[in-house]
Amino acid sequence: MISRACNKLVISERTIFYETEKQADWSAIHEYCRTQGLKYPLLVKRLACMIISGASTPETFDILQPATLSSGMILLMEKEYQLLRSTFEDAGFTDEQIAFLTKQWYIDVLARIRINSFRIELALGSYEDILLSAAASVDAEAAVGNAIYILPSFYNHDCDPNIHILWIESVNAKLKALRDIEAGEELRICYIDASMDHNARQAILSEGFGFHCKCARCMSTD
Repeated sequence: MISRACNKLVISERTIFYETEKQADWSAIHEYCRTQGLKYPLLVKRLACMIISGASTPETFDILQPATLSSGMILLMEKEYQLLRSTFEDAGFTDEQIAFLTKQWYIDVLARIRINSFRIELALGSYEDILLSAAASVDAEAAVGNAIYILPSFYNHDCDPNIHILWIESVNAKLKALRDIEAGEELRICYIDASMDHNARQAILSEGFGFHCKCARCMSTD
C-alpha cells in the first residue's frame, strides 16, 4: 500500500510539473540557448517549473558545491535570468509564484549546475561492453541530455577512477566498478575524459571545476 501511495504521489507531482511548464512559451529561451550553445539554463528553467508546481523547493541544490564564476560569466547569466523571468511573467505567473526567482538565486543555482550536472548517455548492451569503453571519449552527439543527481554529485574526482556512472536504457544512474575495490576504499569517478593527456586534464579541471588535480596519475604526470 505504501509503494502504491508513493507511486501515485510521484505521478501526481509529475503531472502538475508538466502542466506548469506547458503554460509558458519557451521558444525565446530555447532559441537563445541554441544560438549561444547553452544547455544549463534549460535545467534552471525546469527546476523553476518544479518549484512553482510544488514538486521541488528553491533550496534543492544548496547542498551542492558551486563553481567559481568570472565577472563575464555573471554578466551573461544576468541576461539569461531576465529572459527566464520575463517568460514566466508573460505567461501570467504572479509575483508571489515566482518570488524565489531572483537574480542571485538564478546565479547560485547555475553555479552549482555547472559542475554537478551529468551528461546522460543511454547505453545499450551488457555491462561488459560498457566496461570496455567506459574510459573512452564519447562524442557529444551520443548524449541525450543533462541532469543533476544529488548523491553522485558528492563523488570525488580521480583521473584513474575506480567506478563509472552509466545509463542503461533509462535515465536512472547506475555505478559500475572499473576494477576490484578494496574494503574502505573511496569510490571516485572521472569528471572529464580520462583519455586526455596530463596537461589537458589539468587545464580543464582548473578552468571548469576550480581545482588542481593531485591524484596518483597526475602526480606521476601520466
